[in-house]
Amino acid sequence: MSAKQIFALIGSFAITALLAISAAAQSNISGDVTGIITDPSGAVLPNVPVTLTNNDTGVTRTTNSNGAGVYRFSLLEPGKYTVSASPQGFQEVKRAVTIAVGQANTVNLQMAVAGGAQTVEVSAEGVVLQTEGGNISTTFTPEQVSQMPNPGNDLTFIVQTAPGAVMNTQSGYGNEAIYGLPGTSNLFTVDGENENDPFLNLNNSGATNLLLGSNDIQEVTVVSNGYQAQYGQLGGANVNYVTKSGTNKFHGNAEYFWNGSFLNANDWFANHTSPKTPRPFDNANQWAASFGGPIRKNKTFFFADTEGLRFVLPSVISTNIPSPQFEAATLANVAGTSPAQAPFYTNMFNLYNGAVGANRAANILPNGTDSVTGAPTGPGCVGFSPFANATTPCALQFQSTAPNQSNEWLLTARVDQNFGSNDRMFVHFRTDHGSQATYTDSINPIFNALSKQPQYEGQLNETHTFSGNMVNQFILAGSWYSAIFSTANLGASLATFPYTLRFSGQAFTTLGGEDNVWPQGRNVTQYQISDQLSVTHGRHNLAFGVDFRRNDITDHDPSLGSVGLSSGETLSNFFSGAGTTYTQNFPTRLTQPIALYTLGLFAQDTWSVRPNLKVTLALRAEHDSNPICTLNCFARFNTSFTDIPHDPNQPYNQVLRTGFRQALPNYTNIAWEPRFGFAWTPLGTGSNTVIRGGVGIFRDVFPATVADNFIRNPPVNNAFSVGTGALDPAVPGSQPSTAAASNSAFISQYSTGGTLASISAAVPAFVPPTLFNPDRTIHYPLYEEWNLQLQQGLGQRMSFAIGYVGNHGIYEPVINDGQNAYCNVTPLPFVFSAATTPCAAQLLNTTGFRGLPFTPLD
Repeated sequence: MSAKQIFALIGSFAITALLAISAAAQSNISGDVTGIITDPSGAVLPNVPVTLTNNDTGVTRTTNSNGAGVYRFSLLEPGKYTVSASPQGFQEVKRAVTIAVGQANTVNLQMAVAGGAQTVEVSAEGVVLQTEGGNISTTFTPEQVSQMPNPGNDLTFIVQTAPGAVMNTQSGYGNEAIYGLPGTSNLFTVDGENENDPFLNLNNSGATNLLLGSNDIQEVTVVSNGYQAQYGQLGGANVNYVTKSGTNKFHGNAEYFWNGSFLNANDWFANHTSPKTPRPFDNANQWAASFGGPIRKNKTFFFADTEGLRFVLPSVISTNIPSPQFEAATLANVAGTSPAQAPFYTNMFNLYNGAVGANRAANILPNGTDSVTGAPTGPGCVGFSPFANATTPCALQFQSTAPNQSNEWLLTARVDQNFGSNDRMFVHFRTDHGSQATYTDSINPIFNALSKQPQYEGQLNETHTFSGNMVNQFILAGSWYSAIFSTANLGASLATFPYTLRFSGQAFTTLGGEDNVWPQGRNVTQYQISDQLSVTHGRHNLAFGVDFRRNDITDHDPSLGSVGLSSGETLSNFFSGAGTTYTQNFPTRLTQPIALYTLGLFAQDTWSVRPNLKVTLALRAEHDSNPICTLNCFARFNTSFTDIPHDPNQPYNQVLRTGFRQALPNYTNIAWEPRFGFAWTPLGTGSNTVIRGGVGIFRDVFPATVADNFIRNPPVNNAFSVGTGALDPAVPGSQPSTAAASNSAFISQYSTGGTLASISAAVPAFVPPTLFNPDRTIHYPLYEEWNLQLQQGLGQRMSFAIGYVGNHGIYEPVINDGQNAYCNVTPLPFVFSAATTPCAAQLLNTTGFRGLPFTPLD
């Protein structure tokens, strides 16, 4: 990438007073300490023994300074340490230092000539200058994590306070976007274990949609531009959490928070309805408690934490129901024109009339304004001829305060074992359980949806010191979670109303809740292995590593749409007993097994070119598997959409194939990610001015949610959309029966060479199924990222930085969902018209868009 490209592309200036520690990262769960040992004249002292002591656990490590007087301790767990050296003929010097996640602290030791048994202790431990590399990172200390106002104790809340972070910019996809990259490009880890959902590239969360565990967290580091090779899997920020451990002292805490209706005022609009809408009931309870300490002093330690929330979810939902006049007129009309549907209509009106709060409903006037406030509220009777331009209301409106409840609790436990100065290990266990109020229905609680979401995680982390210059860190981790969304009893819900009926403009509130999208979700099992080796050789600190992660998924999303949806219903059609548009999927299986994995290899050299100039040269190579279905359940065109014949007499089975094991026909094999970073102290070592920066290539995991689209393609999963027909499924010619007939005709004729023309002749109301297809070749999404920064220290606890940050997207995924095939009488390859029905969507890669998010079709 040329300098002209860099400065021509979009960038942003960030001027930030950095109160949080920021420095070059060494791994996503540990840090380093390095420095130069000199005599009183400033000459370097080689081969000096240096000792590092963990103040909380008493564990020590030793090394010697090299020929240039440089020492280094690598892959250290976060905490408070003491660095000491006492070469012969000099006084002992001790320096206190705090190791933070993703930080390489520089602690230089200048020795004083011995004048008796004396020790020089320096208590200053603040590190606010980044003198070891070009990364942009922010580390939040334990005090900042615990004292930050954080309702709900959501761990991802902390990220939005990092420089360059913007909250909720992706329309629900991703909590934060950092320096313009998509919110779906951020990787979250806990003790190095991947904490992302494999389908949506979002952080895992529990039943309350919060990532609990802040009381278990020691430190957080947000690395937005990490030019070291250990940062991979996703191209945005690496958000790394490290959990607390026990120490030689017992410690713990307990906290409880409560909020309820007594402390909250009623909604202004609820107070101004007639009659007045009562204040909804709410009750929120939140707690946390932890305890840790020694099992065996200096050897074995434990720490445990529990957190939870339990709350009644308040809601104020504007609810429209039919007026008595409209109900009476409709029942009379249906009894005359379609008497078989009269019981079905009576049931619908009974559901509306039985809604809690319906007795408070007030008229919506024909001009679509609220009878109390005068504000626009809905279509009223506009466009409905029997009551048009009259004062008779079609709909009544009330503010529903239907309650719902969510709860979640978390338990974590960690045990640390120091086998000696060269070996330390810990195991960490985490389990999360809860029930989510996924959807609250204002007509009948039987349509309420919930999700029970159990989760289990465990990991083993072992750090072995081979010598003072060689350290290895190994992580073995696994997790399982379930997140299935549905009603408490879908059978009972469908017996109450058989599909979802949605009205145009919300003339009446939807009947059947959101049953057309239940059940959905997935069960996910994840395995992860990571290993990193750090070797110090002269002026070079070398690092080599491997990351492997696999996900096995039981995907429930094929069942999406298996319950029908009648949408866009108009008052005129409803009055006459007809539906407007009805869609339904017919899957061959309600679940499908999906698997995918990621493998990353990296090598890097952090080179101390001079004492005041550090350069990082890194290369990462990553391979993402093509999502696979172990039952060979993927279906798609046998070529690109643009290459297939678009002739309505073309047999479906000649261009549409099933039985694919891989979702994509051609996928990038390896992404090469070279990176360069530097930190230069122009006024010399120990001065307060640093110029730093870097440039690199980063790649995203391609969103595995695209696999959903290929397991919902015909003939594995046929989706049909039909026009006007009776609303009652039991009536011949109804919308549901027409959709079922289309499915039967397609299945029966697909294997025998049926075409759009032949199937339409057999079923006059036949509408072609919708499908999804990839382009010929799909590439990993890549980002070029760079920054240049000037940093000035202001004392020991603050620094000021001004920087230029930029990125450029390559091969970002987009979906073109306006394409048609077999929908028109002429064989046109593309039709972009609102008057035609899109029957195909094409997955593409495009170059040159910055920060474009991937939006699934779900």
